[in-house]
Amino acid sequence: MPTGTKSLRTELKHHWKFLRTYIQKPHSVGAVAPSSRAIAIAISEPFRRSPRPARVLEVGAGTGAITRHLGTILTDRDELDICELQSEFADILERDVLSTASFRRALCDGRVRLIRRAVQQIEGEGVYDFVISGLPMSAFQLSDVEQIYTVIRRLLKPGGVFSYFEYTWLRRTSRLLAMGRTRERIRAVNAYLTRNIRDHEFARRSIIGNIPPAHIRHLRFDRNSNGNGR
Repeated sequence: MPTGTKSLRTELKHHWKFLRTYIQKPHSVGAVAPSSRAIAIAISEPFRRSPRPARVLEVGAGTGAITRHLGTILTDRDELDICELQSEFADILERDVLSTASFRRALCDGRVRLIRRAVQQIEGEGVYDFVISGLPMSAFQLSDVEQIYTVIRRLLKPGGVFSYFEYTWLRRTSRLLAMGRTRERIRAVNAYLTRNIRDHEFARRSIIGNIPPAHIRHLRFDRNSNGNGR
């Protein structure tokens, strides 16, 4: 089978797996399709432009749309930990992503690890230069979001960067359409995320061509970063 045809079939399988998992676990996945290449490039930009070596944690890797791009910009001194709780997605990462040539040497050297557990269970303090997240924060309970942010702040080195994406207008639309306790949950999560954006975001990029359009946000927690680099 030609390489291009095999790659397309694999990608379509990943999209179907993503959609099926969303239908089964909408509050764990939070999206109906994997991230686009444009999101992968934009969300990893601070890492790509940083001095090396660097240590990176990707959380909520899904079927590996961002992971694949990270593999193309890793140097032979960088380290990457990939955290994915959903077993279906972790299996895809291991079988279809980490088995590619981009990761072969890093895996042999022990510089790439697949972590099959929640980010809250990752131990350490000041471990990573970059944390890149595909977690659907708006789909979680406020207590879970607060705990995830606390863990990410603990895991980042001083000056470390937390990067994530969210779909444009999703939080606002969900807040308007939701009812009862769901609306209260979304409002509380939205207020928490907005406060962190206000206090710590230093750069933002909009990906209009993504379906749906998305914002890429880059935060630093060790200082107030409001207004810089937008």
